[in-house]
Amino acid sequence: MTISEAIVAAIGDAMDTDDSVYLLGQDIGIFEGPMQSTKGLWERFGPAGRLIDAPISEASMVGSAVGAAMAGSRPIIDLMFAEFLALTMTPLALEGASVAYRTRSGVTVPLVVRAKFGIGPHRGHAESCIGMLMGFPGLKIVIPTTPQDAYSLMRAAIQDDNPVVFLEHMSLLHGARAEVDTQLSIEIGTASIRRPGNDVTVVASGLMVSRALRAAKALAAEGIDIELIDTRSMAPLDISTILKSVQRTGRLVIAEESWPVAGPASEICAQLIRAVDGLPSFTVDFVEPPHTPVPFAAQLEAAFVPSIENIAAAVSKAHGRNAIARSTAVPAEGGAA
Repeated sequence: MTISEAIVAAIGDAMDTDDSVYLLGQDIGIFEGPMQSTKGLWERFGPAGRLIDAPISEASMVGSAVGAAMAGSRPIIDLMFAEFLALTMTPLALEGASVAYRTRSGVTVPLVVRAKFGIGPHRGHAESCIGMLMGFPGLKIVIPTTPQDAYSLMRAAIQDDNPVVFLEHMSLLHGARAEVDTQLSIEIGTASIRRPGNDVTVVASGLMVSRALRAAKALAAEGIDIELIDTRSMAPLDISTILKSVQRTGRLVIAEESWPVAGPASEICAQLIRAVDGLPSFTVDFVEPPHTPVPFAAQLEAAFVPSIENIAAAVSKAHGRNAIARSTAVPAEGGAA
């Protein structure tokens, strides 16, 4: 399956086994959703009223879904693109994400909101808004980068009793195919070590995972061994896996497509600093876009998003600087400690 096919399969399997699951969104019927996000589902579930084409009102879609989830349904909202999440913050993040807390879990909101983000075949719609989402307690954020993760994490998101924003990177949706085990479960909030290594820890999500893998292959020829960690979800964040790796390598590079101010990279760094009581034994470097709107022109967009070369350069810099720092810290023979 591709990532897109795995997501559709997970939704279809969930709807087959649980009548409380339904899908609501714009153009998800006979049009089959943006970038074929609901391909084949209309024929299976449309006649039964469980696949609902909605009018263009993101706040209404999410607001009605929050109410339905509180009443016992498990709605899935196809919001098209992540930039539209800004239109849903009151019902989704301020209300839906806080209901369980306010009712001591007496009422829950098992809701999944799908949204596409990042550069891809669509001109525009690249904004991720991940930093905005991370600020709301009770809201989970998932970003799959493989077909297996896409299937397993979508099943986990549908079964979760909390609101989950399921972000789908547009450059990965119809990419490489892989076998998918429909019986494999993955817990939301667990990172994956995509490539074990010893020299530099690279933490990434979305498109940056595949670009970091390619950078790792190039750097291996230079003798630099990258350990690549795919966060898979930004909330909750598996900081323990990242910390174990970086304490071993002594070098951390965070590669992110999201904006640098109050974004995922900043939060990863902050949580690591808290975890070591403000006394890190490792260096931290960032590979991020500038703090500007995502450009529309193809050449500017390509310059905006971190490239394979950008990641490789940051890793080389981190590796070289840390090696120099460690060599200068070793006293000469017979000298003072």
